[in-house]
Amino acid sequence: MRSFLPILAAAAASIPLSHAFHAPTRRSKHGGRQRQYFSGRTDNSGRADTVATALFSEKEEITTTSSWSPWSPSPSSSSSSSKLEKSIASSVIGASILLGAAASAFAVSGGGLDYAGLDISGRDYGNGNYKGKDFTQVLAKATNFANSNLQGCRFYNSFLTNADYEGADVRGVSFERAGLEGVNFKNAVAGGAYFDQSLSDVASIEGGDFTDAQMSDKTLMVICEREDAKGTNPTTGVDTRDSLMCP
Repeated sequence: MRSFLPILAAAAASIPLSHAFHAPTRRSKHGGRQRQYFSGRTDNSGRADTVATALFSEKEEITTTSSWSPWSPSPSSSSSSSKLEKSIASSVIGASILLGAAASAFAVSGGGLDYAGLDISGRDYGNGNYKGKDFTQVLAKATNFANSNLQGCRFYNSFLTNADYEGADVRGVSFERAGLEGVNFKNAVAGGAYFDQSLSDVASIEGGDFTDAQMSDKTLMVICEREDAKGTNPTTGVDTRDSLMCP
């Protein structure tokens, strides 16, 4: 056993200190105590000079506290990996928070459910740009949309009593099944909009442009008989009766 020491010392000396070399320890079968058997020192060449620091008898055995491999990560690399993982996790959480805030802002400026199902009665949405917004099933009693861009919006099945759309751009808007009693469409640009019989309940259509607006023939007949089915739209220059194709 003692003749093996020079070989073991030579092998240990060939290992650079950059590797985490764990010196073996000795454990006594009788006492169960551990004590260091080898200690690493560095000479001028930068290599470990392993020197035996204690003797042992053939009745005792040498055990190793850990198994070393040149491919095993050092404690410093494990610490770096841990810090990197924490940094990535923090970045992901931060990105999620930012995306959540962006999504909320996006719902106000475009996309998402927008205002669907909300009570926006009496609010002022005049002179704004709400193109493509979803106002499905909103409660918008006496709400102001005057002079706003509402192209392609959905007001399907909404309660719009006394709402003001004067001068608004409502091209392609869906007003189907919407309550339009007392609504003001004076000078509105309503080309290609979708209406049903409730259009006959509006307060005013004077100066409105209804070119290619969709409605039933029965509703069209009622609209053409209205006294306010007249005037010229100030934005498009189209005559109201001509836009409705009234006789």
